[in-house]
Amino acid sequence: MKENTLKKIKSLLLNLRREMLQQVAHLEIEREGLEQYSIEPIDSAQKENLVQLIRKLDERGKEEIGEIKLALTKMRSGRYGICELCGKSIPIKRLTVLPATRLCRNCAQKYEEAQKLRQHQRDEVIDDELLDEYRNLNDENSSLSQEHF
Repeated sequence: MKENTLKKIKSLLLNLRREMLQQVAHLEIEREGLEQYSIEPIDSAQKENLVQLIRKLDERGKEEIGEIKLALTKMRSGRYGICELCGKSIPIKRLTVLPATRLCRNCAQKYEEAQKLRQHQRDEVIDDELLDEYRNLNDENSSLSQEHF
């Protein structure tokens, strides 16, 4: 990779890191403010949802900062721009758009497909027979409970 291109991407990474650090700091202040803010019980659920959202954004920001740190470390060691899975060079175009990327486009697609499959394997399929069985059980329980009253 050309030295000039590497300097541009390094500058981009440093700018991204600075922005992410500011964003994370802001999110932490927002979350602390929300947690200390006393509100009506009715608004409590909405407040908790906001706190959780801010916490997730904060965590994601910290992950991105870690990815940027890793990319900068790879630059120093001369391993920047090399796909972690296949070992091939990541195109400059991809690095310019996603400077902290660790995978080439092909490996990133394969990785995402594998993640989707893993999520689907965790999902349980409920067939209609099982649902009917539960419906009948529910109907029996409701008639039993009505008889007792």
